[in-house]
Amino acid sequence: MVIYLLLLALMGGGARSDIQSLVILRPVSAAVLGYALWGLTWDRAKPFRFLVFFAIAVVLLVALHLVPLPPAIWMSLPGREIAADVDRVAGLGSVWRPISLTPFQTRNALYSLVVPLAVLALMLRLTREQRFALIPALILSGLFSGFIGLLQVLGPNDGPLYLYRITNYGSAVGLFANRNHQAVMLACLFPMLAVYASTGLQTIERSRFRAILAIGAGVFLVPLILVAGSRAGLIVGLFGLTAAAVLYRRPHFTKPAKRKVHRFNPNYIIAGVAVFGIGALTFIMSRAEALDRLLARDDTEDLRFAMWPSILEMAGKYFPIGSGFGTFVEVYQIDEPLQLLDQSYVNHAHNDWLEMIFTGGVGAVLLAALAIAAWIRFTLILFKMESRNGRDMMVGKLGALIIFMLALASIGDYPLRVPSLMGLIVIAAIWMRGGWSADQAIDAASKKKGGAD
Repeated sequence: MVIYLLLLALMGGGARSDIQSLVILRPVSAAVLGYALWGLTWDRAKPFRFLVFFAIAVVLLVALHLVPLPPAIWMSLPGREIAADVDRVAGLGSVWRPISLTPFQTRNALYSLVVPLAVLALMLRLTREQRFALIPALILSGLFSGFIGLLQVLGPNDGPLYLYRITNYGSAVGLFANRNHQAVMLACLFPMLAVYASTGLQTIERSRFRAILAIGAGVFLVPLILVAGSRAGLIVGLFGLTAAAVLYRRPHFTKPAKRKVHRFNPNYIIAGVAVFGIGALTFIMSRAEALDRLLARDDTEDLRFAMWPSILEMAGKYFPIGSGFGTFVEVYQIDEPLQLLDQSYVNHAHNDWLEMIFTGGVGAVLLAALAIAAWIRFTLILFKMESRNGRDMMVGKLGALIIFMLALASIGDYPLRVPSLMGLIVIAAIWMRGGWSADQAIDAASKKKGGAD
Protein backbone atom coordinates (compact mmCIF):
# COMPACT_ATOMS: atom_id res chain seq x y z
CA MET A 1 0.00 0.00 0.00
CA VAL A 2 2.77 2.43 0.94
CA ILE A 3 4.66 1.69 -2.29
CA TYR A 4 1.55 2.40 -4.36
CA LEU A 5 0.91 5.65 -2.46
CA LEU A 6 4.51 6.68 -3.16
CA LEU A 7 3.97 6.05 -6.88
CA LEU A 8 0.72 8.00 -6.67
CA ALA A 9 2.46 10.96 -5.05
CA LEU A 10 5.23 11.02 -7.66
CA MET A 11 3.05 10.54 -10.75
CA GLY A 12 -0.40 11.72 -9.71
CA GLY A 13 0.04 15.43 -9.02
CA GLY A 14 -1.67 16.83 -12.10
CA ALA A 15 -5.28 16.99 -13.30
CA ARG A 16 -4.71 17.17 -17.07
CA SER A 17 -5.59 14.23 -19.31
CA ASP A 18 -2.40 14.51 -21.41
CA ILE A 19 0.13 14.06 -18.60
CA GLN A 20 2.66 11.46 -19.72
CA SER A 21 2.97 9.78 -16.33
CA LEU A 22 -0.65 8.63 -16.62
CA VAL A 23 0.56 6.09 -19.17
CA ILE A 24 2.28 4.37 -16.24
CA LEU A 25 0.02 5.32 -13.33
CA ARG A 26 -3.30 4.13 -14.75
CA PRO A 27 -2.19 0.67 -15.94
CA VAL A 28 -0.39 0.10 -12.63
CA SER A 29 -3.53 1.24 -10.79
CA ALA A 30 -5.64 -1.19 -12.84
CA ALA A 31 -3.25 -4.02 -11.94
CA VAL A 32 -3.31 -3.00 -8.27
CA LEU A 33 -7.11 -2.90 -8.36
CA GLY A 34 -7.24 -6.42 -9.79
CA TYR A 35 -4.78 -7.69 -7.19
CA ALA A 36 -6.70 -6.08 -4.33
CA LEU A 37 -10.08 -7.39 -5.49
CA TRP A 38 -8.70 -10.89 -5.99
CA GLY A 39 -7.94 -11.35 -2.29
CA LEU A 40 -10.79 -9.22 -0.92
CA THR A 41 -13.57 -10.92 1.04
CA TRP A 42 -17.04 -9.56 1.79
CA ASP A 43 -16.34 -9.77 5.53
CA ARG A 44 -13.57 -7.21 5.04
CA ALA A 45 -15.70 -4.96 2.85
CA LYS A 46 -19.01 -5.25 4.73
CA PRO A 47 -18.31 -2.54 7.36
CA PHE A 48 -17.60 -0.15 4.45
CA ARG A 49 -20.46 -1.26 2.21
CA PHE A 50 -21.77 2.30 1.85
CA LEU A 51 -18.45 3.38 0.32
CA VAL A 52 -18.37 0.30 -1.92
CA PHE A 53 -21.87 0.87 -3.29
CA PHE A 54 -21.24 4.61 -3.63
CA ALA A 55 -18.10 3.93 -5.69
CA ILE A 56 -20.04 1.53 -7.92
CA ALA A 57 -22.76 4.17 -8.40
CA VAL A 58 -20.17 6.78 -9.44
CA VAL A 59 -18.64 4.42 -12.01
CA LEU A 60 -22.04 3.48 -13.41
CA LEU A 61 -23.14 7.11 -13.68
CA VAL A 62 -20.01 8.11 -15.63
CA ALA A 63 -20.32 5.01 -17.84
CA LEU A 64 -23.98 5.83 -18.48
CA HIS A 65 -22.92 9.04 -20.20
CA LEU A 66 -21.10 6.91 -22.80
CA VAL A 67 -24.04 4.66 -23.75
CA PRO A 68 -25.20 5.42 -27.34
CA LEU A 69 -28.83 6.57 -27.59
CA PRO A 70 -31.27 6.46 -30.50
CA PRO A 71 -31.34 9.73 -32.48
CA ALA A 72 -34.90 10.58 -31.43
CA ILE A 73 -34.05 10.28 -27.73
CA TRP A 74 -30.68 12.01 -28.04
CA MET A 75 -32.07 15.03 -29.91
CA SER A 76 -34.70 15.50 -27.21
CA LEU A 77 -32.01 16.01 -24.57
CA PRO A 78 -31.48 19.65 -23.52
CA GLY A 79 -28.57 21.53 -25.09
CA ARG A 80 -28.05 19.19 -28.03
CA GLU A 81 -29.40 21.56 -30.71
CA ILE A 82 -26.00 22.68 -32.02
CA ALA A 83 -24.81 19.09 -32.51
CA ALA A 84 -28.08 18.21 -34.23
CA ASP A 85 -27.62 21.19 -36.57
CA VAL A 86 -24.07 20.04 -37.40
CA ASP A 87 -25.34 16.55 -38.22
CA ARG A 88 -28.03 17.96 -40.50
CA VAL A 89 -25.68 20.35 -42.36
CA ALA A 90 -23.04 17.64 -42.75
CA GLY A 91 -25.65 15.20 -44.03
CA LEU A 92 -24.77 12.55 -41.45
CA GLY A 93 -28.35 11.43 -41.08
CA SER A 94 -29.47 9.52 -37.99
CA VAL A 95 -26.48 9.00 -35.72
CA TRP A 96 -26.57 7.20 -32.38
CA ARG A 97 -24.76 9.36 -29.83
CA PRO A 98 -24.04 9.11 -26.09
CA ILE A 99 -25.17 11.69 -23.54
CA SER A 100 -21.67 13.17 -23.47
CA LEU A 101 -21.07 15.94 -25.96
CA THR A 102 -17.34 15.12 -25.92
CA PRO A 103 -17.16 11.32 -25.51
CA PHE A 104 -13.35 11.06 -25.50
CA GLN A 105 -13.20 13.39 -22.48
CA THR A 106 -15.84 11.33 -20.68
CA ARG A 107 -13.87 8.17 -21.41
CA ASN A 108 -10.87 9.86 -19.80
CA ALA A 109 -13.03 10.71 -16.77
CA LEU A 110 -14.05 7.05 -16.55
CA TYR A 111 -10.46 5.84 -16.82
CA SER A 112 -9.40 8.30 -14.09
CA LEU A 113 -11.58 6.46 -11.60
CA VAL A 114 -9.24 3.48 -11.63
CA VAL A 115 -6.93 5.32 -9.21
CA PRO A 116 -9.44 5.95 -6.36
CA LEU A 117 -10.92 2.48 -6.92
CA ALA A 118 -7.47 0.92 -6.48
CA VAL A 119 -6.91 2.91 -3.27
CA LEU A 120 -10.35 1.87 -1.99
CA ALA A 121 -9.77 -1.81 -2.69
CA LEU A 122 -6.35 -1.74 -1.02
CA MET A 123 -7.71 0.09 2.02
CA LEU A 124 -10.45 -2.50 2.44
CA ARG A 125 -7.80 -5.21 2.74
CA LEU A 126 -5.84 -3.42 5.47
CA THR A 127 -6.24 -4.03 9.17
CA ARG A 128 -6.97 -1.23 11.63
CA GLU A 129 -3.28 -1.11 12.59
CA GLN A 130 -2.20 -0.86 8.97
CA ARG A 131 -4.71 1.92 8.25
CA PHE A 132 -3.37 3.86 11.22
CA ALA A 133 0.21 3.32 10.02
CA LEU A 134 -0.60 5.27 6.84
CA ILE A 135 -0.71 8.54 8.82
CA PRO A 136 3.07 8.93 9.26
CA ALA A 137 3.59 7.77 5.67
CA LEU A 138 1.26 10.49 4.37
CA ILE A 139 2.90 13.08 6.63
CA LEU A 140 6.35 12.21 5.27
CA SER A 141 5.06 12.32 1.69
CA GLY A 142 3.51 15.74 2.25
CA LEU A 143 6.62 17.14 3.93
CA PHE A 144 8.76 15.83 1.08
CA SER A 145 6.51 17.63 -1.39
CA GLY A 146 6.86 20.78 0.71
CA PHE A 147 10.65 20.44 0.72
CA ILE A 148 10.68 20.05 -3.06
CA GLY A 149 8.54 23.18 -3.27
CA LEU A 150 11.07 25.06 -1.16
CA LEU A 151 13.89 24.04 -3.49
CA GLN A 152 11.79 25.12 -6.47
CA VAL A 153 11.39 28.71 -5.27
CA LEU A 154 15.06 28.91 -4.31
CA GLY A 155 16.11 27.80 -7.78
CA PRO A 156 15.40 29.14 -11.27
CA ASN A 157 11.78 29.69 -12.27
CA ASP A 158 11.92 26.94 -14.89
CA GLY A 159 14.24 24.61 -12.98
CA PRO A 160 14.44 20.82 -13.35
CA LEU A 161 12.50 20.16 -10.12
CA TYR A 162 9.17 21.05 -11.75
CA LEU A 163 7.63 17.70 -12.66
CA TYR A 164 5.00 18.93 -15.11
CA ARG A 165 5.26 20.83 -18.39
CA ILE A 166 2.18 22.95 -17.65
CA THR A 167 2.57 24.19 -14.08
CA ASN A 168 2.91 27.30 -11.92
CA TYR A 169 6.56 28.05 -12.68
CA GLY A 170 8.21 30.18 -10.02
CA SER A 171 5.86 28.86 -7.33
CA ALA A 172 6.31 26.14 -4.72
CA VAL A 173 4.18 23.43 -6.30
CA GLY A 174 6.18 20.50 -4.93
CA LEU A 175 5.06 17.19 -6.40
CA PHE A 176 1.99 18.86 -7.91
CA ALA A 177 1.37 20.87 -11.05
CA ASN A 178 -0.76 23.49 -9.27
CA ARG A 179 0.23 25.58 -6.24
CA ASN A 180 -3.32 25.43 -4.84
CA HIS A 181 -3.22 21.64 -4.73
CA GLN A 182 0.18 21.69 -3.04
CA ALA A 183 -1.08 24.11 -0.38
CA VAL A 184 -4.24 22.08 0.27
CA MET A 185 -2.20 18.90 0.74
CA LEU A 186 0.12 20.67 3.18
CA ALA A 187 -2.89 22.04 5.08
CA CYS A 188 -4.26 18.51 5.52
CA LEU A 189 -1.07 17.57 7.37
CA PHE A 190 -1.96 19.71 10.40
CA PRO A 191 -4.75 17.44 11.73
CA MET A 192 -2.67 14.37 10.78
CA LEU A 193 0.16 15.66 12.97
CA ALA A 194 -2.25 16.18 15.87
CA VAL A 195 -3.47 12.58 15.70
CA TYR A 196 0.05 11.26 15.24
CA ALA A 197 1.18 13.08 18.40
CA SER A 198 -1.85 11.95 20.42
CA THR A 199 -2.31 8.25 19.74
CA GLY A 200 -0.49 4.94 19.59
CA LEU A 201 1.86 5.86 22.44
CA GLN A 202 3.10 3.61 25.24
CA THR A 203 5.67 5.69 27.12
CA ILE A 204 6.17 9.34 27.95
CA GLU A 205 9.52 9.27 26.14
CA ARG A 206 7.84 8.28 22.88
CA SER A 207 5.16 10.88 23.50
CA ARG A 208 7.68 13.68 23.85
CA PHE A 209 9.60 12.49 20.80
CA ARG A 210 6.44 12.55 18.69
CA ALA A 211 5.42 15.90 20.14
CA ILE A 212 8.74 17.45 19.08
CA LEU A 213 8.37 15.99 15.59
CA ALA A 214 4.77 17.16 15.27
CA ILE A 215 5.47 20.69 16.53
CA GLY A 216 8.56 20.99 14.36
CA ALA A 217 6.73 19.80 11.27
CA GLY A 218 3.77 22.07 12.03
CA VAL A 219 5.98 25.13 12.41
CA PHE A 220 7.74 24.26 9.18
CA LEU A 221 4.42 23.82 7.33
CA VAL A 222 3.32 27.42 7.95
CA PRO A 223 6.01 29.07 5.78
CA LEU A 224 5.69 26.29 3.22
CA ILE A 225 2.02 27.13 2.73
CA LEU A 226 2.87 30.83 2.52
CA VAL A 227 5.60 30.09 -0.02
CA ALA A 228 3.04 28.28 -2.18
CA GLY A 229 1.24 31.62 -2.54
CA SER A 230 -2.21 30.07 -2.58
CA ARG A 231 -5.12 31.99 -1.09
CA ALA A 232 -7.24 28.86 -1.05
CA GLY A 233 -4.42 27.00 0.67
CA LEU A 234 -4.15 29.73 3.29
CA ILE A 235 -7.87 29.49 4.10
CA VAL A 236 -7.80 25.69 4.25
CA GLY A 237 -4.56 25.90 6.24
CA LEU A 238 -6.22 28.05 8.91
CA PHE A 239 -8.98 25.48 9.16
CA GLY A 240 -6.36 22.73 9.36
CA LEU A 241 -4.70 24.44 12.31
CA THR A 242 -8.08 24.72 14.03
CA ALA A 243 -8.80 21.06 13.29
CA ALA A 244 -5.44 20.09 14.80
CA ALA A 245 -6.32 21.92 18.02
CA VAL A 246 -9.71 20.16 18.13
CA LEU A 247 -8.24 16.72 17.55
CA TYR A 248 -5.24 16.82 19.85
CA ARG A 249 -5.64 14.95 23.14
CA ARG A 250 -3.18 14.45 25.95
CA PRO A 251 -1.73 10.95 25.45
CA HIS A 252 -2.35 8.10 27.86
CA PHE A 253 0.53 5.74 28.53
CA THR A 254 0.48 1.97 29.08
CA LYS A 255 4.07 1.72 30.35
CA PRO A 256 5.96 3.68 33.02
CA ALA A 257 8.77 6.06 32.13
CA LYS A 258 12.17 4.39 31.74
CA ARG A 259 13.90 7.17 33.67
CA LYS A 260 13.00 10.14 35.81
CA VAL A 261 11.32 12.81 33.73
CA HIS A 262 12.27 16.41 34.32
CA ARG A 263 9.77 19.12 33.70
CA PHE A 264 12.37 21.35 32.08
CA ASN A 265 14.54 20.07 29.28
CA PRO A 266 16.73 22.59 27.42
CA ASN A 267 16.84 20.28 24.39
CA TYR A 268 13.20 21.08 23.68
CA ILE A 269 13.94 24.81 23.62
CA ILE A 270 16.94 24.26 21.35
CA ALA A 271 14.82 22.14 19.00
CA GLY A 272 12.06 24.73 19.00
CA VAL A 273 14.45 27.59 18.22
CA ALA A 274 16.03 25.53 15.43
CA VAL A 275 12.67 24.77 13.86
CA PHE A 276 11.57 28.39 14.14
CA GLY A 277 14.85 29.49 12.58
CA ILE A 278 14.37 27.09 9.66
CA GLY A 279 10.86 28.39 9.16
CA ALA A 280 11.97 32.01 9.23
CA LEU A 281 14.86 31.26 6.87
CA THR A 282 12.47 29.54 4.49
CA PHE A 283 10.23 32.57 4.35
CA ILE A 284 13.10 35.05 3.95
CA MET A 285 14.81 33.01 1.22
CA SER A 286 11.55 32.83 -0.72
CA ARG A 287 11.97 36.60 -1.15
CA ALA A 288 8.45 37.11 0.23
CA GLU A 289 7.07 36.62 -3.30
CA ALA A 290 4.35 34.38 -1.92
CA LEU A 291 3.18 37.06 0.51
CA ASP A 292 3.11 39.59 -2.31
CA ARG A 293 1.01 37.19 -4.35
CA LEU A 294 -1.38 36.68 -1.45
CA LEU A 295 -1.90 40.41 -0.93
CA ALA A 296 -1.82 41.56 -4.54
CA ARG A 297 -4.75 41.70 -6.92
CA ASP A 298 -5.16 38.36 -8.73
CA ASP A 299 -6.72 38.74 -12.19
CA THR A 300 -7.05 34.97 -12.53
CA GLU A 301 -9.14 34.67 -9.37
CA ASP A 302 -11.20 37.70 -10.37
CA LEU A 303 -11.93 35.91 -13.66
CA ARG A 304 -13.09 32.85 -11.75
CA PHE A 305 -15.68 34.86 -9.86
CA ALA A 306 -16.82 36.52 -13.09
CA MET A 307 -17.22 33.11 -14.76
CA TRP A 308 -19.46 31.50 -12.16
CA PRO A 309 -22.76 33.25 -13.03
CA SER A 310 -22.29 32.35 -16.71
CA ILE A 311 -21.42 28.75 -15.86
CA LEU A 312 -24.47 28.45 -13.64
CA GLU A 313 -26.63 29.74 -16.48
CA MET A 314 -25.05 27.26 -18.90
CA ALA A 315 -25.59 24.44 -16.42
CA GLY A 316 -29.30 25.19 -16.58
CA LYS A 317 -29.15 24.77 -20.36
CA TYR A 318 -27.99 21.14 -20.04
CA PHE A 319 -29.86 20.25 -16.86
CA PRO A 320 -31.09 17.68 -15.81
CA ILE A 321 -28.90 15.40 -17.93
CA GLY A 322 -25.68 17.43 -17.98
CA SER A 323 -23.21 17.90 -20.81
CA GLY A 324 -21.22 14.79 -19.91
CA PHE A 325 -18.45 14.21 -17.37
CA GLY A 326 -15.16 15.81 -18.38
CA THR A 327 -16.69 17.91 -21.16
CA PHE A 328 -16.42 21.32 -19.51
CA VAL A 329 -13.64 22.79 -21.68
CA GLU A 330 -15.29 22.15 -25.05
CA VAL A 331 -18.87 22.80 -23.99
CA TYR A 332 -18.05 26.03 -22.13
CA GLN A 333 -16.52 27.44 -25.32
CA ILE A 334 -19.88 27.13 -27.12
CA ASP A 335 -21.47 29.84 -24.99
CA GLU A 336 -18.43 31.56 -23.50
CA PRO A 337 -19.29 35.25 -22.91
CA LEU A 338 -17.51 37.63 -25.25
CA GLN A 339 -16.35 39.88 -22.39
CA LEU A 340 -14.52 36.93 -20.84
CA LEU A 341 -12.66 35.85 -23.98
CA ASP A 342 -8.89 35.81 -23.60
CA GLN A 343 -5.81 34.40 -25.28
CA SER A 344 -5.88 31.46 -22.88
CA TYR A 345 -8.66 28.91 -22.50
CA VAL A 346 -10.65 28.03 -19.39
CA ASN A 347 -9.66 24.54 -18.29
CA HIS A 348 -12.15 24.17 -15.42
CA ALA A 349 -14.91 26.07 -13.67
CA HIS A 350 -12.56 26.45 -10.67
CA ASN A 351 -15.56 25.49 -8.58
CA ASP A 352 -15.94 21.73 -8.69
CA TRP A 353 -19.39 21.82 -7.14
CA LEU A 354 -20.58 24.03 -9.98
CA GLU A 355 -18.77 22.04 -12.65
CA MET A 356 -20.31 18.85 -11.28
CA ILE A 357 -23.80 20.28 -11.91
CA PHE A 358 -22.75 21.52 -15.35
CA THR A 359 -21.39 18.18 -16.57
CA GLY A 360 -23.11 15.55 -14.42
CA GLY A 361 -26.61 16.92 -14.13
CA VAL A 362 -29.15 15.63 -11.65
CA GLY A 363 -27.38 12.27 -11.26
CA ALA A 364 -24.24 13.94 -9.96
CA VAL A 365 -26.29 16.24 -7.72
CA LEU A 366 -28.09 13.26 -6.15
CA LEU A 367 -24.84 11.40 -5.50
CA ALA A 368 -23.27 14.53 -4.00
CA ALA A 369 -26.32 15.04 -1.78
CA LEU A 370 -26.08 11.43 -0.64
CA ALA A 371 -22.38 11.85 0.15
CA ILE A 372 -23.02 15.05 2.11
CA ALA A 373 -25.83 13.43 4.10
CA ALA A 374 -23.64 10.44 4.93
CA TRP A 375 -20.76 12.71 5.95
CA ILE A 376 -23.03 14.72 8.26
CA ARG A 377 -24.45 11.56 9.82
CA PHE A 378 -21.12 9.86 10.49
CA THR A 379 -19.48 13.10 11.64
CA LEU A 380 -22.21 13.72 14.20
CA ILE A 381 -21.83 10.16 15.46
CA LEU A 382 -18.07 10.50 15.77
CA PHE A 383 -18.16 13.80 17.64
CA LYS A 384 -21.07 12.89 19.91
CA MET A 385 -19.97 9.44 21.05
CA GLU A 386 -17.67 9.01 23.99
CA SER A 387 -14.16 8.13 22.91
CA ARG A 388 -14.11 4.64 24.41
CA ASN A 389 -11.80 3.42 21.70
CA GLY A 390 -9.73 6.58 21.55
CA ARG A 391 -7.44 5.99 18.61
CA ASP A 392 -10.12 4.71 16.21
CA MET A 393 -12.44 7.57 17.08
CA MET A 394 -9.66 10.14 16.62
CA VAL A 395 -8.69 8.69 13.27
CA GLY A 396 -12.36 8.71 12.30
CA LYS A 397 -12.62 12.40 13.17
CA LEU A 398 -9.42 13.03 11.25
CA GLY A 399 -10.98 11.47 8.16
CA ALA A 400 -14.12 13.58 8.53
CA LEU A 401 -12.14 16.81 8.84
CA ILE A 402 -9.91 16.03 5.85
CA ILE A 403 -12.98 15.36 3.71
CA PHE A 404 -14.39 18.72 4.77
CA MET A 405 -11.12 20.50 3.95
CA LEU A 406 -10.99 18.99 0.47
CA ALA A 407 -14.67 19.83 -0.11
CA LEU A 408 -13.99 23.39 1.05
CA ALA A 409 -11.04 23.71 -1.32
CA SER A 410 -13.28 22.48 -4.16
CA ILE A 411 -15.37 25.65 -3.92
CA GLY A 412 -12.60 27.67 -5.57
CA ASP A 413 -10.58 25.00 -7.35
CA TYR A 414 -10.53 21.34 -8.46
CA PRO A 415 -8.28 19.40 -6.05
CA LEU A 416 -10.26 16.16 -6.35
CA ARG A 417 -9.45 15.89 -10.05
CA VAL A 418 -5.82 15.23 -9.06
CA PRO A 419 -5.08 11.47 -8.69
CA SER A 420 -3.06 11.80 -5.47
CA LEU A 421 -5.77 13.88 -3.78
CA MET A 422 -8.42 11.47 -5.07
CA GLY A 423 -6.53 8.79 -3.18
CA LEU A 424 -6.33 10.99 -0.08
CA ILE A 425 -10.09 11.52 0.13
CA VAL A 426 -10.68 7.77 -0.25
CA ILE A 427 -8.26 7.10 2.61
CA ALA A 428 -10.00 9.78 4.69
CA ALA A 429 -13.40 8.19 3.98
CA ILE A 430 -12.12 4.77 5.13
CA TRP A 431 -10.65 6.35 8.27
CA MET A 432 -13.93 8.10 8.97
CA ARG A 433 -16.13 5.05 8.46
CA GLY A 434 -13.64 2.84 10.28
CA GLY A 435 -13.77 4.99 13.42
CA TRP A 436 -17.54 4.73 13.52
CA SER A 437 -17.47 0.97 12.79
CA ALA A 438 -14.97 0.35 15.59
CA ASP A 439 -17.25 2.05 18.09
CA GLN A 440 -20.23 0.06 16.82
CA ALA A 441 -18.25 -3.16 17.22
CA ILE A 442 -17.48 -2.25 20.84
CA ASP A 443 -21.19 -1.63 21.47
CA ALA A 444 -22.11 -4.99 19.96
CA ALA A 445 -19.47 -6.81 21.99
CA SER A 446 -20.64 -5.10 25.21
CA LYS A 447 -24.28 -6.04 24.58
CA LYS A 448 -23.31 -9.63 23.81
CA LYS A 449 -21.29 -9.86 27.01
CA GLY A 450 -24.12 -8.34 29.02
CA GLY A 451 -26.59 -10.82 27.59
CA ALA A 452 -24.31 -13.71 28.46
CA ASP A 453 -24.05 -12.52 32.04
